[in-house]
Amino acid sequence: MATQQSEGSRKLAIVDDDEEFRSVSRRVAEPLGWHVSEFTNGSELIAAIGGSLRPDLIMLDMVMPELDGIETVGAIGAISVRCPIVLVTGRLPLYTMWARELGQAHSLEIIDVLQKPVPLKRLRAALDPERVIGRM
Repeated sequence: MATQQSEGSRKLAIVDDDEEFRSVSRRVAEPLGWHVSEFTNGSELIAAIGGSLRPDLIMLDMVMPELDGIETVGAIGAISVRCPIVLVTGRLPLYTMWARELGQAHSLEIIDVLQKPVPLKRLRAALDPERVIGRM
């Protein structure tokens, strides 16, 4: 289920079927100034982008039901949204390698890869707006 806060200058889309990871990510992102939208799979994200959502950063899990991370990168590449993407995986790095290659083929910028479990310090660094702003 997607949730979105009020509009702001920095919009983060967290796409992960793990509710706890989404919750922790939200608690890290909001104090950094992000307005967070949460999605449990890539299908929800793509539907929201087809509507009015224009994220400035997407944090995307690789293994999810319906539309996984690799398929979601392909779907993002097929539409007009261009924003940095942070890949997240608890599985083999091979998934992120394939997603990165597909993203490059679609001119998408994969700016980071996080391995679960993600230390809070590492998550904060990946979501640092100063790091992302020049890419938005």
